[in-house]
Amino acid sequence: MNMTELHIFRHRETSRRGSSYRRLFKGMCRYMLVVLMLAIPVLPAAAKDLKVIATIKPLYSLVASVMGDKGNLDLMVKGGLDPHIYRLKPSNIRQIHNSDVVFYIDPDMETFLKRIFKRNYGSFMAVPMAQQKEINLMPYRTSKVWYKDVVDDDETHSEGENDLHVWLDPANARRMVQVIEEVLSYHDPYNRLTYIENAQKTIARLYAMEEEIREKLRPLREKPMIVYHDAFQYFERAFGLKSVGAILLRSDQNPSAKHLKVLKKIARERNVTCVLGTPGAHPRIATVVMSGTKAGFGVVDPLGVYLDTEPDLYFKMMREMTQSILDCQNKSDIFEDMNKLD
Repeated sequence: MNMTELHIFRHRETSRRGSSYRRLFKGMCRYMLVVLMLAIPVLPAAAKDLKVIATIKPLYSLVASVMGDKGNLDLMVKGGLDPHIYRLKPSNIRQIHNSDVVFYIDPDMETFLKRIFKRNYGSFMAVPMAQQKEINLMPYRTSKVWYKDVVDDDETHSEGENDLHVWLDPANARRMVQVIEEVLSYHDPYNRLTYIENAQKTIARLYAMEEEIREKLRPLREKPMIVYHDAFQYFERAFGLKSVGAILLRSDQNPSAKHLKVLKKIARERNVTCVLGTPGAHPRIATVVMSGTKAGFGVVDPLGVYLDTEPDLYFKMMREMTQSILDCQNKSDIFEDMNKLD
């Protein structure tokens, strides 16, 4: 082997050794980089300060139960205002514009939202509860009297219209809680486990409350009632109650003398034991229907109008409705006992 060949050989050998050193150095650098990356704690994404709106008190209560102390929750329809006829204020529009999520029942319940949905007022997510899968919807009773073949065409709902008082069925309330949890977890995955835990606790409370109310109302299942406003059929179905007619189908109208006469006749024929009113109902109108019967009168509040706005509102509202029905029935029982003494 001559010098030239040797040099070439050594040059190649030296070049190979240099290449090996470089590969070793790069490998060590990569190893150190991985070690450093593993040593740095992985910080989770920051929790999002959710801005959430619920339109009515019962829905607010369920949302608040799932949210707990996370984010900010506001109620839109406050006080004793009727969501059917509520009018948006400029402050409401700004509130919606700045929100992440708006929970509501249905555009046909909170009709004031239709104006918002027709325009682009921000990137909020609107969640209509009555349109969710597994919500049990019931069509409106199409007339104010639904006893046997009695027909009163004085005022009717259109065929196919759904009754949107869906929250009065605890089964629907449980499904709403599931939807609320899913939506909140989507927008705020950092607090997902908290939302899931709160939802599970709320659902368990709803099951327990439903069983408690069912036992209390069991003795009233075969006792017919008349309701002031036809807003309770979800509650009736859930707990096996039976009403035979309504003084009003719509809260913004007054009954005719003809209709009151029909109801009065039914109240006597069916031995109606209770006439249930709502906040703002005129007791004098109910008195016309009750005259000549042993029926008591009670007020039930399906919106929690007089209750504090808090997570427990839904549970208090349902229990107070139950107690009002029991008290109304007790008044009827007192009349019956007095007649027995004569």
